[in-house]
Amino acid sequence: MALEEVYQFMKTQNRPYSVGDIVSNLKNQFGKSAVQKACDQLVNKEKLFEKAYGKQKIYCIVQDSKYDPDELMRIDKELQAHANEVESKCQEMEKKIKSQEALLSSLKSTMTLEEAQQEKARLEESVNALTHKLDDLMASAGTEDLTKLKRKAQSALNEYSSEYNKRRRLCTEIIECILENFPGTKNELFEDIGIETKIVK
Repeated sequence: MALEEVYQFMKTQNRPYSVGDIVSNLKNQFGKSAVQKACDQLVNKEKLFEKAYGKQKIYCIVQDSKYDPDELMRIDKELQAHANEVESKCQEMEKKIKSQEALLSSLKSTMTLEEAQQEKARLEESVNALTHKLDDLMASAGTEDLTKLKRKAQSALNEYSSEYNKRRRLCTEIIECILENFPGTKNELFEDIGIETKIVK
């Protein structure tokens, strides 16, 4: 059934189409594999002819002998233009895929939510320990009020933590860029350039 429908469509339209175009224009009445099989059979019966442009195959109805050479040249140019358009769309899609893969790779290299929560808990614990230590120093020194000093220390800690996170993120991005063309693993890269993974406390 697909064979006749495809043939009639191609005969009526009398212009080049890819298999995907035929499926779309037939309102997805037949699957891509069924349309591809029908096109192959019509090519074997010499009712259609195909031309390959790179990875893309374009099909066109076999013209009657009444068509003059100029008409055939026009159809061939149309075939070429259609194939170029399809190839351009294919290249554009491949670029988008590569861009999304790069984004996915960078997301995988960043901290997960669980890791960020663990880091936050560790920093809070460190702040509490330092606060207690400061309180003990205040008590032993007999100082009544070191509020300003505490605030300054807290501000410095926040600033250093922020700078550390910025530099860590920048370093991670640079390493990921290098890894895109590096033949080995991340650990092998670290070993080659002398990077030691260590959490700064």
